[in-house]
Amino acid sequence: MKQPLGAALAAASLIALTLFTYWYVKGRQLDRLHGVLASRAELYAATIGGALDKYEFLPLAIAQSDEVANLLEQASPERVARANAYLHDINHRAGTFAVYVLDLAGTTLASSNWQDRNSYVGQNYGFRPYFTQAAAGGIGRFYGIGASTFEAGYFISQPIRRHGRIIGVAATKVNLDWIEHSWRIPGVAEQIWVKDANGVIILSTNPAFKFKILAALSEAAKTSIRAQRQFLQESLPILPHQVLQQFADGAAHLALERPRDAGIAGLGGSAEYLAVGRHLAPLEWQITVLAELDQVRAAARNTAAAVGLGWALLLLGALYARQRRRRIDERLNAQQALKGAYEELELKVAQRTGDLLDANRRLQAEVGERERAEQTLRYAQAELVQSGKLAAIGQMAAGVTHELNQPLAALLTFSANAKVFIARGQTEDALDNLSTISDLVTRLGYITSQLKAFARRADDARKPANVRQAFAQTMLQIRTRNGSARLLLDESWPRHELVVLCNAIGLEQVFSNLISNAMDAVPPAQEARIGVDVRAEDGLAVIRISDNGPGIPEAHIERIFDPFYTTKEHGLGLGLSISAGIIRAAGGALSVRNRAAADGGGAQFTITLSCHDADKGTPDA
Repeated sequence: MKQPLGAALAAASLIALTLFTYWYVKGRQLDRLHGVLASRAELYAATIGGALDKYEFLPLAIAQSDEVANLLEQASPERVARANAYLHDINHRAGTFAVYVLDLAGTTLASSNWQDRNSYVGQNYGFRPYFTQAAAGGIGRFYGIGASTFEAGYFISQPIRRHGRIIGVAATKVNLDWIEHSWRIPGVAEQIWVKDANGVIILSTNPAFKFKILAALSEAAKTSIRAQRQFLQESLPILPHQVLQQFADGAAHLALERPRDAGIAGLGGSAEYLAVGRHLAPLEWQITVLAELDQVRAAARNTAAAVGLGWALLLLGALYARQRRRRIDERLNAQQALKGAYEELELKVAQRTGDLLDANRRLQAEVGERERAEQTLRYAQAELVQSGKLAAIGQMAAGVTHELNQPLAALLTFSANAKVFIARGQTEDALDNLSTISDLVTRLGYITSQLKAFARRADDARKPANVRQAFAQTMLQIRTRNGSARLLLDESWPRHELVVLCNAIGLEQVFSNLISNAMDAVPPAQEARIGVDVRAEDGLAVIRISDNGPGIPEAHIERIFDPFYTTKEHGLGLGLSISAGIIRAAGGALSVRNRAAADGGGAQFTITLSCHDADKGTPDA
C-alpha cells in the first residue's frame, strides 16, 4: 500500500513543480519583454515626434512671405506665377510632398505642384479640419488620404496674418511612408503600428493592418470621418483579433493573425503578441509595438522540462538508493546468522558507507544548485545591462530631440527672413540674420556635443560668460516664437557687466528653457510678465526669473527637475532636467519656489553661479 502511495506522491510533486516552473518563468519573461517593448515604444515615439516637429515651422515661414501676402491681397496671373515658383523652391529644399496657399474660402491659389497632373491649384479644401483650424487662428494638424492625389499624408497649416487680420492659410503635406519602411527590418517578427484619435491604424509595418480598426467606431466618429473625407473610399474594417489579457498600464496580450506580406519568411496563421503602446502628443496618436510570445513560451517550456527532468532524476536516484539499502540490509541479515561479531562489524561499515553516500549526494545536489543559481544570476545581470543601455539611449535621444527644436525653429525663421532682406537689398539686416544663424549653429553643435558627456565630463563647463550677452542672445530667439508679442520683460541689471563661470551657450540654453516655460505657464489670452533680476552677492551671481502664472503645485515641486517629469500636457519633461545639469556642471545651483500672492504670485527660478575674477584666471572645470 505504501509503494503505490509513494509513487503517486512522486508523480504529483513532479507535475506540480513542472507547472509552477513553467508559469513562473513565463511571467518573468513577460515582465522582461514588457520592459524592453516599453523602452522601444518610447524611442519610436520620440523619433516620430522629432520627425514631425521639424516640419512645424515650414507653413509659418511661408506665412511670412511677401509673395504669398501679395497674392492673397490681390491675385493676378503674375503674382500666382511668382508664388508657385517660390513654393516649388521651398518644397524642393524641405523635401516635403507639397506646400500650398489657400484663401479664406478654402480654395488653393498657389501650390508647389502646380505643374503636376494632380495639381492642388483651384481645388477647394474648406472641408478639411487643418484648414478650419488655421483659418480660426490656430495650428492645423491632420492625417488623411489626399482628395486630389489619393495618397495618404500628414498635413500642417498656419494662418497668414497681415495687419492683425487673417487673410489666408499656408499648408504643407508630408509623406510618412519612409517611417514605415524604416520599421520593416527583414527577419524581425516585431510589429509596429500607429493609431489616430479615432483608433484607425494609419501607419504599420504590415500593409494588411493599415486603415483597419480594433473596435467599432462611434456614430459621431463615423460622421466626422465622412465629413472630413479623411479616408475617402476606405471602409475601415475591424482587424480580427482577440484580447486575452489587459494590463494596468494599457499593454495587452493579443491573439492576432501573423503578417503574410511583411517580408518575413515562414510566418502565417494565428499568433499571440504582447502589445505595448505610448501616446504621441499633441496629435492624440498612439504607437504600439508588438512582439510574438513564441520565444517566451519556448523558454518557459525548456526551463520547466529541465527542472522536471532534474526532479525525476532525483526521485529515481532516491528510489535506487532505497532499493540498494534494502539489499544491503537483507545481505547483512543473512550473514548475521553465520557470524555474529563479523555481522555486527559489517553492519557498521554498511551504515557508514550509506551515510557517506547520502552526504556525497547532498553535496553534489548543493553544488549543482549553486551552479544553476550562478548561471541565473549572470543571465539576470546581462539582461539588466541591456535594459540600462536601452533606457539610456531612449533618454539621450529624447533629450537631444527636445533641445534641438527651438534652435531649429529659429534657424528656419531667420534663414527665411535673410532671403527676404537679400531680395530687398537690405544687406545689413541680412548680415545680422546670418550672424544670428551662425550663433544658432554653434548652439546646435554644443547641444549635440553634450552626447560626449555620456562617456566623459565636458572640459568647457566653467568658462567666462557674459550674463547680459547670453540673455540678449536668448531673447533674440524667443522673439521668433509664435505668441511672443504678449511677452513683457521687467529687467533689473547691476551697474557693471557681470561675468560668470559657465559655458556661454549652455547658459543661453538654460535661459531659453526657463523663459519658454514661464511663457507657457501663463494662459495664452493673458500678458506674460517675466521678471529678470540679476545681482552680484559675495562673489556669486544670483539670477532670479519669475512669472505671473499660477505657480507649480506643491505635489510636483520636488520632482520638477527629474527627467521626463512634466506638468505640461504635451511636454517631454527634459528642459528643466537638462538646465539643472548644465548649471550643476558649472559648479552652481538651480532652485525653484512659488512666490507669495503679495509679491505677484507665480513661480520663481533662482540660478546661482560663481563670478569670474579676471586677476585669478579661469579655474579648471
